[in-house]
Amino acid sequence: MSLILGALLACAAGLAGTLLCPDESAARRSRLPLLAVFLAGGLAWHAPARAGEALHGPARVLDGGTVMVGPHRVSLYGIAAPDADQTCSDAQDRPYPCGRDAARALADHIGTEAITCEPRGTDSEGAVAALCRVGDEDLGAWMVARGLAVPDRTAAPTYTAAADRAWGRRLGLWSGVFQDPAERRGRRADAAGLRNAG
Repeated sequence: MSLILGALLACAAGLAGTLLCPDESAARRSRLPLLAVFLAGGLAWHAPARAGEALHGPARVLDGGTVMVGPHRVSLYGIAAPDADQTCSDAQDRPYPCGRDAARALADHIGTEAITCEPRGTDSEGAVAALCRVGDEDLGAWMVARGLAVPDRTAAPTYTAAADRAWGRRLGLWSGVFQDPAERRGRRADAAGLRNAG
């Protein structure tokens, strides 16, 4: 879509240059705006992903629910995974780094494979919220099925059955006690807002 828009803008600039600058020396000058429009069209091609434009490439895992695909920060749509610094308790009430464990599991699962992400909008932090896959496998569903993330209550309830199975088997987060990652983020945001207001 951005390439088409760039081409249309280039044509419009060329037409405007021809109509507004009919003499020879002005025609040469009119090439500069045309070049600028082609450049802008090329930059638009590399602009941030919009809804419907798939992202594809190698991923760098930031945490259990967030990856970088090229320059794009992408949150896995439909899930809430622990932040990288989040700690949970296991069945014996011993603390463990559930956030780092979730990130490591996701990174190990992706490995060196390229992922494909279909944007669904943006999250509360401005990242692209997207349904991401390795091959045909939905990474959000994979995380929830292993108890490494929970379904996002604000998104469509597509992962509820997987979460129920993980809970029933006491997998991952469900093996002990944890704070809901979305709730934890909400409390941190509220606390930051109070600090900034005071």
